[in-house]
Amino acid sequence: MPYRWTLVLEAERPGTERPVPPRQLHGLAATLLEHASADHHAQTKPYTISPLMAAPAHGRGRTAPGATAVVQLGWLPDTPRPDLTPLHGTRLRLGAQFFTVVSAWEEAMPYAALAAAPPAERAVMHFRSVTYFSRSGRAHPLPDPGLLYGSLIRRWNHYAPDQAHITDVEEKELLGTVVLSAHDISSSPVNLGAGTRIGFTGTAAFRLHGQHPGTAQQQQFTALSLFATIAGAGAQTTHGLGTIDLTLE
Repeated sequence: MPYRWTLVLEAERPGTERPVPPRQLHGLAATLLEHASADHHAQTKPYTISPLMAAPAHGRGRTAPGATAVVQLGWLPDTPRPDLTPLHGTRLRLGAQFFTVVSAWEEAMPYAALAAAPPAERAVMHFRSVTYFSRSGRAHPLPDPGLLYGSLIRRWNHYAPDQAHITDVEEKELLGTVVLSAHDISSSPVNLGAGTRIGFTGTAAFRLHGQHPGTAQQQQFTALSLFATIAGAGAQTTHGLGTIDLTLE
């Protein structure tokens, strides 16, 4: 089942933290979540990682005193997952920066629970890291609802158990009704090592066009929106891109 881990970190030199390049985030995720026999070059991978984010102030919630940064990782298959909670006290290196894991916890989000979540009329996504979609071999730097939910359906069907799959007919119906209802975004470049992509950050809201209360489309729309908090949005989610926060209304 899908899981999300939160690693709360303390920098060895607090106040000097800086953004971590995508390739270094990918290296950390691969080190923690790929087993020895995994294909490191596989096009589809079972995990995601967020960028390095500032820890909430004043130790709110589960954030430990002294924490300076947070990184989140997601696990998508309906299979046994690695256990990252024993990382407490571990020293991690991200490029030239060193951190100690001062807290680590996991949240389970089973596919069945996502599919049965209370249906929402609107999904407001805050894109916390640069996001783009791949279309015909080109980077598409806009929150296109068809590209967003189409990519989420593909990842859902790749990892969810067969009985939870979204059929071709259901996919066509959903993608034919989901629309972008509001947005406040800015274009943002990101250096991926092999070149720069232009993506976007900011907030976008999605809904279903017309009246769909209590329908399978609304249920799937809600489930996929929640799934995006683990699976990420768009391309390069194993490199810290496409990380979102979600508000359902």
